[in-house]
Amino acid sequence: MSLYNQTDTYQRLDKRIASKIEDGDLEVVLSPIIKNNIRFDVREYQTEAFTALDYYLNNSKLRAKPSQVLFHMATGSGKTLVMAGAILELYNMGYRNFIFFVNTDTIIRKTKDNFLNPKSSKYLFKEVININGVNVLINEVDSFESANEEDISILFSTIQGLHSKLNNTKENSITFDDFVNRKVVLISDEAHHINALTKKTLTSQEKEISVTWENTVARIFHSNPENVMMEFTATLELSHPNIASKYNNKLLYDYPLAKFREDKYSKEVKTNQIDFEPIQRALVATIISQYKKKVFASNGILAKPVVMLKSKTTAESAVMEEAFIEAIKNLNEEKLSKIVGLDNEVLIEAMRYFESLNITFQGLIDELKEDFSEDKIISVNSKNDTDEKQITINSLEDIDNGYRVVFAVDKLNEGWDVLNLFDIVRLYDTRDASGNAPGKTTVQEAQLIGRGARYFPFKLNENQDLDKRKYDDDVTNTLRICETLHYHCSHNPKYISELNQALKQIGLFPDEKVEVDLYLKDEFKETNFYKNGFIMLNKKVLNNPKTLLEYQEPDIVKRFTYALRTNRSAVNTIFDEVSMRANRVAANYMNTHKFLVWDKTILLKGLNKIPFYRFENIRKYFPTVKSMVDFVSNEKYFGGISVEVTGLEKDTKELTATQKLDIVLFVANKIADEISTKFGDYRGTKSFYREPVRKHFRNKKLSFTVNTSPTAETGKPTMRHDIDSKFYVDLKNADWYAFNENYGSSEEKFLVKFFESQLDDLKQKYSDIYLLRNERFFKLYRFSDGKATEPDFVLFMTEKESQDEVIYQLFIEPKGEQLLYTDQWKEDFLKDIENQAVVELYQNQSYKLIGMPFYNKVNRESVFEERLNNI
Repeated sequence: MSLYNQTDTYQRLDKRIASKIEDGDLEVVLSPIIKNNIRFDVREYQTEAFTALDYYLNNSKLRAKPSQVLFHMATGSGKTLVMAGAILELYNMGYRNFIFFVNTDTIIRKTKDNFLNPKSSKYLFKEVININGVNVLINEVDSFESANEEDISILFSTIQGLHSKLNNTKENSITFDDFVNRKVVLISDEAHHINALTKKTLTSQEKEISVTWENTVARIFHSNPENVMMEFTATLELSHPNIASKYNNKLLYDYPLAKFREDKYSKEVKTNQIDFEPIQRALVATIISQYKKKVFASNGILAKPVVMLKSKTTAESAVMEEAFIEAIKNLNEEKLSKIVGLDNEVLIEAMRYFESLNITFQGLIDELKEDFSEDKIISVNSKNDTDEKQITINSLEDIDNGYRVVFAVDKLNEGWDVLNLFDIVRLYDTRDASGNAPGKTTVQEAQLIGRGARYFPFKLNENQDLDKRKYDDDVTNTLRICETLHYHCSHNPKYISELNQALKQIGLFPDEKVEVDLYLKDEFKETNFYKNGFIMLNKKVLNNPKTLLEYQEPDIVKRFTYALRTNRSAVNTIFDEVSMRANRVAANYMNTHKFLVWDKTILLKGLNKIPFYRFENIRKYFPTVKSMVDFVSNEKYFGGISVEVTGLEKDTKELTATQKLDIVLFVANKIADEISTKFGDYRGTKSFYREPVRKHFRNKKLSFTVNTSPTAETGKPTMRHDIDSKFYVDLKNADWYAFNENYGSSEEKFLVKFFESQLDDLKQKYSDIYLLRNERFFKLYRFSDGKATEPDFVLFMTEKESQDEVIYQLFIEPKGEQLLYTDQWKEDFLKDIENQAVVELYQNQSYKLIGMPFYNKVNRESVFEERLNNI
């Protein structure tokens, strides 16, 4: 939807903002208003989206008015959470009235649950929304006339419904008069539907439809220059020239499915071709689904994998549902034996796992009959599905939701946010390809797979990411099955080729991968270092004084400036110098006030308005505080604050109780924002502990995406016959290199080559020199917030001439030029290790931990070399 014209620029809006971030001119930081009021953890890319929105809305040179922006974000990336956070930020900017519109009622029902129902597992806000000391409610309204100006008012509607309401007014319904002298925010979800008309020449009927509703929205949008429209979609064809032109100055944030999958926020997708009849195919899927449930359970994770059985028509789906119910009821050992006799890799893997758990054929049959019984099946094909069924189908992850099977045709193509869908079964075998391109049905199937690929969050320890794939590089790990969506279909090579093409188009299907074996050299495994040596690592821990001896309370800023309102007005004659000078009354008098001498009742009243200052929360950050009275009285905390109050001379000396309360709220919000933004829930310990080298470094099967670029080195061995000599090192005879090969990037290969050139000098001072590649064997955690990093290499060296055994452990990170700035935080942290790490002395053995500056062949090699020589 293009509702205003803006002069094109040479670069797309999102790319202009991204370049600001990359250049360090714009810091990506989560607003405390969002952090303190959104219920769920905000991911890094969502923080980038919020940063982009804040930068745009507050940049007068960049922002067009009224303001229209688009968020292109992958299915499953949390667009609704971004909407919720944006609503909070816009409220803080003075916006109170919001219109959410979309093309279907289904999405409206789901979004209402996300925004309005605190009992829902997917409700996005915290129990109390507090913005600058004010508790804010979110209300659904039919019009804005009687809306409470202190609250967030949202009108939910379909596009067609909004058009109808405004053009056929009824009592208590919204009218165009609602927008007179009132600024609003329009939120358009699934905005790609609009672009179906943009991409082609319109028929007269299409043009009429487009013009009528678009004129309605345009009339609202242009009713106030301060209005904002935010569009959201997962499907934006930027390759189409009309779309590219339309959104050049409106695309605020671009996070497509390919990037989403690359960042490991999705399941991996595998097609499982089964040469069986459709119902037998469905039975195979239930066995594999049960396999996934068992793997989860064996690792202490309560999960209920769901199977979707997709038919082509509603009538066929009803027939298949009856057939499936009968097939489960009549399953016996003979029939199961026939099914598992299929030469299918994942099915064989599943049966081996059941066998390892001592589950017999009959035991498995009993489980399948219980878990996939008729009462565990739900169909969503009726046009008359109730709101309750829609909520049920959107809460399949809930513990009290027992459904394991969903029968559907096409009602779940949009707006279905389910994380525990692990298997989709295609119950038909037809194709609809046109020429070399996949047909409409195949494209819809790919999009459905994209919805199902949402990652089911789990982790086995605090050091893992909850909502990212963890086992991509650990090819033999059984838990990989819990990060995989299987699409079960017939064995039809042409169809599979078309489906793969459609999946690649939407960015979900990975490029071709190769697997290689990385193993430790036998001679290295015989060394005393490998058998008895240690690597020093730190831990990620809760930022809690009860669990962390080295806990440090956050510092409270003690000096603030506050400007009182002068409440003055003046009327001047233009160019009348005398009157202008007369009215130039100095509002610049200043008096310093100390909280320590103020009435404690006022201080406590102000703090009581802000949820951050609940005593249990204050104790979390300041464990030595005895009470809230102690907090406001102690000069170490709130009692030590002084405020320079500026304003008219008569006002600044003696403040009223109301003025004091306003000042307390101003200061308290500043402090709460500072602490909650910079003082996270986790920390990395400064204490480093010993872990056996042999525990962390082992043989491993690696998986790499095939890169056809002749200059790409990642995934390619160093000792191949056609390697450029600038990378080549004879690793077979390098007793200092622990592994058989180096499959790293060009910078990683340059690093190993550089290290070889330094070896003779290093051997003058050190013995037992070993360079080990970190193939996701260990992580380090930033001291300030526990953010994880995985240095590419660790170098061990033992000092020759010292009475005690001094072992140096160097963390090394080669970096491509494009990452030298964006990963600067990693280098800063590595450098902090030498001065801040605490390592215990073990008998006659001591460790010196050093984080090295980034290595880059062209830009940083000399700096790296100087640091290495000065150790």
